[in-house]
Amino acid sequence: MLYRFYVYDEKIIIPSVMQTEEGFYVDEKPVQIIHVKEAALWKSELTRALMAGNKIIPTPDPSTSGESVVLESLKVQKWVTFEKKACMYTIHATSSFIKVYRTGKAPDGMWGTKNAVERVFHSKAPWQFIVGALAEDVNKQPEAYPVKSGGLMVLPKQ
Repeated sequence: MLYRFYVYDEKIIIPSVMQTEEGFYVDEKPVQIIHVKEAALWKSELTRALMAGNKIIPTPDPSTSGESVVLESLKVQKWVTFEKKACMYTIHATSSFIKVYRTGKAPDGMWGTKNAVERVFHSKAPWQFIVGALAEDVNKQPEAYPVKSGGLMVLPKQ
């Protein structure tokens, strides 16, 4: 089983991750977009998705491979725009282990291995425990609480 979700601009993006007949994984609809502050809701939805596992679907036509249900759901035009403001978590479960990976950032702002994190859990660890560990990590990411730049800040007179 393989699953992934994204943190982008104070939102948790949870796509339906399907396994194709050829064995690779694709993000499909429905895509849930939940504010990061609604932790109980997104943790519950992520746990539910992990417990359900991956549905197997026919392998998509290669002519549609450039489309992204994540970008479409967020109304973002380009993957580069999304990736520079997002981090991705991948959960890979086997009979031997459950591995969780968070992307790092390369100097250009795109996903890379610098500052990436990988954690390994026992294969029988409860999904609620793993999702709790993920939530702790999500709350430390700048994508969960990006700095908003507004107008000028006025300091009070001393």
